[in-house]
Amino acid sequence: MNTQRQSGQAMIEMAIGVTIFLTASLGAVQLGISALSAEGAQSAALVGARTASSAPLPGEPLARLAAGQSAAGSSLEAAVLHLARLDTCAEAEVAPGGCGLALQCVRYDGDLPVPDTLQSCPEGSAGATLAVSLGPSPDNLDGSQNPACHTTDCFGSARSMAPCARTFPPGRLFVCLAYTSWPATAVDIWVKGTLRTVVPVASSAGLDALPVSVQLRLQVEALTS
Repeated sequence: MNTQRQSGQAMIEMAIGVTIFLTASLGAVQLGISALSAEGAQSAALVGARTASSAPLPGEPLARLAAGQSAAGSSLEAAVLHLARLDTCAEAEVAPGGCGLALQCVRYDGDLPVPDTLQSCPEGSAGATLAVSLGPSPDNLDGSQNPACHTTDCFGSARSMAPCARTFPPGRLFVCLAYTSWPATAVDIWVKGTLRTVVPVASSAGLDALPVSVQLRLQVEALTS
């Protein structure tokens, strides 16, 4: 009887030990994957910001931002593997701010918007005559020209940043960009979302989700003439 009792106790102890070992191993794997994915998100934000910080194109004030968003998205998809997927503009059009880029532009006289010149931002060349006058509407700027900016640090105040301020379900990422001013002096990029986990984890993003939020500001090259 004692032998059977000892055998049963040994099996229970082994089961507990194996469970602890597997949990610790999976936890270590999760930490490693999360660290690599977080680093990948940082790298993607830098890639996007560098692309977007190139000199704005004549007549196409948002072309560089769109290129930066695309570059950051491609880098993200390679970095996060199966832990998340990138939301597309089509999926975000219902959200305030559209797909993370400005939708409305205005004419500028220096750094002042010209009244009654609100229009859809051009998707193609609008001509050299608009090169230095057409830019994002003030509510799509991430700086003091935006009426919603009431502090020295207005990161995220642009309407185009609104999609990245929302709550994300597990495994979804999004990229938002905005110029801080017009004429452009700097570009802000925000990579936001959550990563799925390989082990059950509770975080501020919810169950089985790890939050990702990378914010970066980079100086812009001189406006192309």
